[in-house]
This record gives sequence, structure tokens and C-alpha cells, in this order.
Amino acid sequence: MLKLLPLLFIISPIASAIAQEVDNSELKDHVNNTDNGSESSENPELNEQELFFQQCYQQVPRITTRTSNLDSTQIPVSVDADSLKGLDGEIIYQGDVNLVQGDKSLNTDKLVYNRNTAQANAIGNARYVDGQVTLLADQIDTNFKTDESSIFQTEFQFHGQGGRGSADEVHDNGKGFYELKSSNYTACPPNDITWSLDASTLYIDQEEDMGTAWNAVLRIKDVPVFYFPYISYPLSDTRKTGILFPTYEYSSVNGLTYKQPIYINIAPNQDATITPTYMQNRGMLVAAEYRYLFGIGSGTAQLEYLSDDRIRKDDDGNDIGDRYLVHLDHSVDFGQNWGFEADYNKVSDEYYFSDISTDYGTRSDNQLLQTAQLSYTENNWNSELEVRNFQVLESDDDDDSSHIVLPKLAFNAHKPLNWKSLQFDLYSEVTRFTHDDDDVYTGTRVHVEPKISLPLYYDSMFVNTELKYMLSYYEQDLDNATKYDWYDDLEENEVRNLPSFKINSGINLERDLTWFGDDYRQTLVPQLQYLYVPYQDQSGIGLYDTTTLQQDYYGLFRDNRYSGYDRIAEADQLTFGVSTSFLNAQGKEKLRFAVGQNYYFSQSRTVLPSDDDDDDDTELNKSSIVAELDVNFENDYFYHAGIEWNSDQNFIRRANTTFEKRWVGDNYMQLSYRYYKDDQDADWDEIVNQVGTKVNWSLNTQWSTFASYYYNVDYDNSFESIIGVKYQSCCWAIGLTYDQHLLSYYGDENSYDDDIETERSVSLTLELKGLGGVGTSGADDGLFDYGRPFYLK
Repeated sequence: MLKLLPLLFIISPIASAIAQEVDNSELKDHVNNTDNGSESSENPELNEQELFFQQCYQQVPRITTRTSNLDSTQIPVSVDADSLKGLDGEIIYQGDVNLVQGDKSLNTDKLVYNRNTAQANAIGNARYVDGQVTLLADQIDTNFKTDESSIFQTEFQFHGQGGRGSADEVHDNGKGFYELKSSNYTACPPNDITWSLDASTLYIDQEEDMGTAWNAVLRIKDVPVFYFPYISYPLSDTRKTGILFPTYEYSSVNGLTYKQPIYINIAPNQDATITPTYMQNRGMLVAAEYRYLFGIGSGTAQLEYLSDDRIRKDDDGNDIGDRYLVHLDHSVDFGQNWGFEADYNKVSDEYYFSDISTDYGTRSDNQLLQTAQLSYTENNWNSELEVRNFQVLESDDDDDSSHIVLPKLAFNAHKPLNWKSLQFDLYSEVTRFTHDDDDVYTGTRVHVEPKISLPLYYDSMFVNTELKYMLSYYEQDLDNATKYDWYDDLEENEVRNLPSFKINSGINLERDLTWFGDDYRQTLVPQLQYLYVPYQDQSGIGLYDTTTLQQDYYGLFRDNRYSGYDRIAEADQLTFGVSTSFLNAQGKEKLRFAVGQNYYFSQSRTVLPSDDDDDDDTELNKSSIVAELDVNFENDYFYHAGIEWNSDQNFIRRANTTFEKRWVGDNYMQLSYRYYKDDQDADWDEIVNQVGTKVNWSLNTQWSTFASYYYNVDYDNSFESIIGVKYQSCCWAIGLTYDQHLLSYYGDENSYDDDIETERSVSLTLELKGLGGVGTSGADDGLFDYGRPFYLK
């Protein structure tokens, strides 16, 4: 907490004792100027902590760093007093005693030092100041042999932080351990006693950076609100084991929820948080989070367990029973080139994220990744060994459960060839796929893909040519593959070999122009690409990790419209795209627009078994038109829009738009719209048509609000509504949030209006700054997390 007096603070071989009237005004002005840190005003770029300090603790002196590198025994001591006398080995200073040693000072009415015992006593109106603390006391006794001190009727104020208080007695053992009798402590600024902690006995341990109080009473506005027989807390922002402030919530589904985090500081690089959560209608959930950070890596582990949920029923109408969540992420680099990463997520049931609030999942999650990867990297090649699985969260059936990668061994190589910019690339993998369902096929895939590319760049033109050969071998176990009719087409052994040729070219055009009085440089980049891949019947190959990719502008130039390697679509197509950008005088991109389309010379016959049969009869000679627009207006306004329009059938397949206005600080308002319809005959639950908004607004330095609202256009209902308000002063904060959202629905369309359920909840969070607390809810909460989908920054 404080170091009262330096060694040999009173007498020093080079100390000077001047018994005369002195004017201390210059010294006081110097101390005040140094404490207030007026030099910081010269730096306009203050960080958040400095701004908070200036706003809340203007009357608190700043921390003063030591200006001398000398040992404290070598720093000269200057003592001024009205009178000085010596008697029987004692030196007595009286009358406006002012003692200074470097950055430390002591003012008192009387100062007595005993040469024989090395005992010093400051009596009457003692004021001690160093770079860390200011101390006022009736009397200060210290011994320079033992370095022990006692202070009586004292008040103290830490420098550069919220922390002040008083005590009837303070005893210092000289080793950074203090005992305070009848003490009072608060982290509020001067003249603010919103909260305080009174204790009959308080121990301060500087070495451990912790305080321990016995018989403590927490007071709010001088009203006792809680009694602690024992409490400990950190003296600074150092992590400390203890109880954090709880969160209260009332929900129409869960009833009253009380969440009590308990923080455990295991080591400087390890900690844990155990959070018992009582839900009135569901029961008791216990969550445990463990975090670690080592020199070679870091990670987090989270376990959540709810015994015998009293609300949720399974698909058969029975109690769902015990529920849990497991999360593990780990990343480590070892040796010179080795790395290991693991990401494992699992929940007990598909309703978990809909029913239980957790930091490790949202209501929109429909699959959880479970993977581990070991990699080795050199300059021109790398290799990796991976196992991978997904937990698919579906309530109506398990048809979409994925294959398990157990394991995959991949090898990548890159080698520039000594002719122009010709280069050689190789990708290869051997993957074993298994499945939890005995009625689903399994298999092993070997894929080798060598590629030769020649990228050529001229003054304003580029031509990139690629030639690759894709060789795949599948060995499939079909003995029990009886789940779907299309399994009958699968072959136990299948070989596929396909060449691929692609040439992509474009021109970079530029011009200078003036637009609304501002100078810009416009770029125009038309691109033309030809892609050829011959057709090969692939119906004998199962689907292991392949699905249709979503189309966007850059997706028009892909080699394959499917992910993975189980389906490689034949192509004889021409892709045309054009993009333009406007750059201001500082070279910052202010507008970007891109549009493109594929033109097919032949109809693709490669489809997924899950595709509708009707699509096979549809002749397409071109793809949807894809366009994207990004605009940055005056650095405060941002706009993004994207659209995919099926020109053959004249319907919009995908559209999204977002407009955002930002103000100083973290104030913003965002309007967004998103639409998706896979085809004209899409089922009701496959159509997305939603409009929404998010707002985060600070009314002043103390009051802030946030809101989130999303509306389902097709069904004329509010999908999610969140509104919250937060008040924070310099020493406490409180937040109140109202949340209303639709629960997950897996029924049919006819009963949607009657069976859809809405959950409403109100949550309250509290924080006493400097004593502990947990954060309040913010604009990022909810199903639709805040995002800035803008290409331009």
C-alpha cells in the first residue's frame, strides 16, 4: 500500500539542517504540478485509461516515477524547520518541519529523531507524500534499524488510481505487510462515498498485492448492505482469487436466474472461473472455465453441467435429463517447425444453445466443430495430420450428420521453376472417413493434384494460366449402406482422373477525376476467364465432405462450385467480371463496385444426390448475375450491398444490404436486410427474409443505451428485440437489459402461428469499480451479433 519513510530519511551524512523561517509556496507548487501530471495535456492521443483518470480522478495526484537512479541511502536529505535543538542523543525539529529526499517529502509540526535507537517520530499534522501515496496522520513513528512503522489516526490516498481510506492505527512490519485497525476503504474519487468497505482489521500485503479484511461491512451511501466475516481483494488490476459480483435475470421460461462467478487465480499464467447458476424452473447449472498461457502455446477449457433439466422434453415428450457443454481450444508451437491445434465443441442436445446462455455458442449455431491438427512447415512445403468431426444440431432427424475424418494426412509443395514466372504446386491427401451410423457408407480417399501455373503481369494487363491434373481414388465400404436409394449407385472402388485448364486475364485501367469538388482516382478492372474441365460420371463416389458453395463475385472465378473433392463439376464456361474503385487523394478506397456472370457452353451434368430432380431438366446457359457495392462516405457512413439475381427464372436468390453511421467513440447505428431463397419452389422454412437494426449510443459520459431489433417480413413478427441501458459513474456501474426472442421451431408451417413460443427476460448487472464486478450486457448480445460487413475500412 505505501512505504512510509525511506531508510535514513532523517539523518544522512550529507543532510542539511536549516533552522530558519522558510517560504514553502514554491515547493508546494512544484509538488502540485508534478502530481497533477500537467505535462500529459501535451499529448492529445490519450488511451482509455488516461481519459478515465482525467474525468474521474482530477483531484487525485498522478503516480510520480522516480527521477534518480541512486540508492535511497545515497540521496541527499534536506530538512527545514522553524527551530532545531539536540538533547541526550535526540534531534528535535519544531515548527513547520519540511523534510525532502528526492521525490519524497514529509511535513509535520514536530519531528524527533533518536540517534541511539534510530527511532523517528513525526508528531502533529504529519503529511507524507511519495510517488505512490499521500498520507495524513496525527503521528508517525518509524524505526530505521527495524524499518518498522506505526501511524495513528491516518487518512491515505493512492496516486494515479481510485483508492483511499482511513484507519485508527496502521502498523508496518518493514517488509511490505501492513495491519490496519478500524479501517475504511473506497475506490471512489474524493468527495464521493457511493460505496465503502469498513473493517475492524485489514491486512495489506504488497508482495502478494492483496488485501484481506475481517468483519467487513459493505456500505452504499453510508447504508450497510452486506456483511463479510472475511473478504480478500486485489490492490491493483492484478488477478486475485475471490467472488465476483453476481448477475440477476428474470425470464418467462427459466424464471429467476442467479449467476455467481467465483474467480480462482491459479498462477500468473493460469486461472479459472467457476460459475454456479441457479435457474428457478430448470435447476442448478455449474460452469467451469480454465485458461492457460505458456511460452509455446495457450488454450481454454470450458465445462457446463445441468443436472436433470425440469423444463426441456426430448422428441418423445420425456424429460431430457442431464445436459452439458464441453469446449476445448488449444494452440501450441514446438520445435522449429511443428504446430498443434485442437478445437473441440460438444453439447448434450440440439436445444442447448436455445435454452441456456453461454459464451461458447449462440442460438443460431447448427453445427459444432471437433478437430485436432498436427502440422509441420518448411519454406517450400508443409504437411499436416488432422482428425475432424462435426456435431450437427438437428431436432427432426439425423440425416445430415457428417462423416468423421479419422484421419487425414495432407502434403503441400511449391516450387518456382527457372523460366519467367512459371511455378509448380502439388497438393495431395490421404483421408479415412468413418460414420457413427452403421447404415451409412465409409471409405478412404486418395487425392493428388499437381498444378503448373504461369502468372504474367504487364504494365496494365495480366494473364494467369493454370493447368492441373486431379487424380482421385476411393475405396468404399458399402456392406451396410442401406439408408438412401442413391447408395445403390456407389462403387466399392472408384478412380477419377480429370484435367483442368484455366486462363484468367484482365486490364487495369485508371483515370483521375473530380467528383463533387474532390479529387479521385478511378480504377476499372475488366476480367475474362475461361475454364475447362471434362465430364466424368461421379455417381459411384459417396459424399464425405462436399456441399454446394455459396456464390459471390469472387466465387464466379472458382475452379469448382463444390467444396471438397467428392464432386468436381465439369466446366466449359466463360466468366466475365468488372470491378471499379474510387480512391481519394490519400489513396484510401472510398467506393468499390463489382459485377459478374458465368456463361456456359455446355450444360453441367454433375449434381449432388440431394439436388432436386427437376433441376436436371433445366437448361442453363448462364449463371446468376452477382453484384457487390461498398461505399465509405466521409469516414463516418458505410454502406454495403450484395445481390445474386437468377436472370433465367427472373427471381432474386440472395440479397443483403447494410448501412451504418458511426459517431465519436463507440456510438453507431446500423440498418441491415438479408434475403435468401434457394429456388422459386423453396420450402417455407428455407426462406430468409429479415430486416434489422442495431444501435449503441452514449447519452453522456455516464449514461449509454443499446438496442437490437430484427423483424421477420414473411411472418410479420419480431424475431429478436433487445434493449438495454447502462449507467456508470467513477466508482460504480449498473446495467439493465430486456431481451425478447423467438424460440427455435421445428414444426410444420400450418401450426407455426399457434405453436411458436417467445421468451422474455430481464437481466441486471452491478459493478463496484475497484472492488470487483462483472461486465454488463452490450450491443453485441443476441442472436445477430454485431458485425461490420464492409469491404472498405
